[in-house]
Amino acid sequence: MPLPCSIELDSPGLGWSTLAPCRTLERMYVSEVGDSGSSAYERLIGADRVSGRLYTDPAVFERELERIHHRGWMFVGHESEVAAPGEFVTRRLGRQPVLLTRDDTGAVRLWSNRCPHRGATVCALDRGQTRFFRCPYHAWTFDNAGALVALPGEEGFGPTFDRATHGLAPVPRMDTYRGFVFGSWSHEGQTLAEHLGSARDLIDRVCDVSPVGEISLRAGWLRHRIGANWKMAAENVCDFYHPPITHASSGLMGGVPPDYFSDAYGGVTRDLGGGHGEVDYRQTQGGPRTGLGPHGFIFPNLFIEASSIFVIHPVNVAEMTHLQTPITWVGLPEKMQRPQSRRFATAFGAAGVIEPDDAATWERMQLGLQAGEPEWVVLERGVQFDHTREGRPLDEIVMRGFWRHYRSLMTDEAAAK
Repeated sequence: MPLPCSIELDSPGLGWSTLAPCRTLERMYVSEVGDSGSSAYERLIGADRVSGRLYTDPAVFERELERIHHRGWMFVGHESEVAAPGEFVTRRLGRQPVLLTRDDTGAVRLWSNRCPHRGATVCALDRGQTRFFRCPYHAWTFDNAGALVALPGEEGFGPTFDRATHGLAPVPRMDTYRGFVFGSWSHEGQTLAEHLGSARDLIDRVCDVSPVGEISLRAGWLRHRIGANWKMAAENVCDFYHPPITHASSGLMGGVPPDYFSDAYGGVTRDLGGGHGEVDYRQTQGGPRTGLGPHGFIFPNLFIEASSIFVIHPVNVAEMTHLQTPITWVGLPEKMQRPQSRRFATAFGAAGVIEPDDAATWERMQLGLQAGEPEWVVLERGVQFDHTREGRPLDEIVMRGFWRHYRSLMTDEAAAK
């Protein structure tokens, strides 16, 4: 029997057929296959544990960018952020800069934030309102529908130069659901409806807190640069096992009941498929929980946290940007909205008490995983409930569902589809 911290390798291409310690040959193996299409990911992702190399190997990260962040759908922004013609926000889709705009006809558009001439970003502001975007390098100028409308010395480009073929490049696919805007660099693949699947219910529930079924995200975004792999934030979303410890002082300050983060309090953790999941507290020992949105994750980068929205942007294998903004529910009386805005400021604002706890913990995890031994990150809590895809609030069911979907995307089988 192989030792728990060893992996049996059998690769004719590399000439290996031996039992190798994970820290040595297996590390080389992952680096070799990170971008070559090997099935090593099936070895590195088990039913109740994953290899620490998946958080630290640069080759794995590059493969993630291709297979997940570029081929799949990612949350970009919300239509309310570009409510009026000419409004724009700049974001990232994977590691690539994009420009979300509303043109003069009222259409929402998503562009590559890159001048087609020499590649400079055409907009450096986080948000604003304008009819034109002017590249700072050679002053190529584009309207908010992406068309090239002016450039200096146009006659020098010759008689065959055609402005119509030199506009901003649209992101190949953009789609929306109830105001949430998603984009994909792939020209083909799942529709947004197929990608969201049953996770559409998370968006429905957060919108339906509003009496008119609409939310607004115009308060601005806080950005945190964190020295940890992006998947740590994704896993943390539905990890209710850590708050009683990591956020002990924060919870007491916020008036959270002592047994709130416990299996006894009630609620359900649920794997929604497709890498999505939630902790559902609508039914607890204290009765139905009302007045807040859901607590759920939409793969790979969107977290709906009751009264706020979080977005995860990968930077490199050991760094991410974490964005947060409070939700405003359209038509909700101010006396009901104000406590939720105050809650966001206390927990996640510039002087918030929750985000620093998580960020510090993720960075400690990233540092610890550099050690290489022991090899495995253990996700065993509640594994006996996996066949139902539902468990107790503190169980790690959503994390295991995340990794099952991740494995399907990172293997050759997913590429063939």
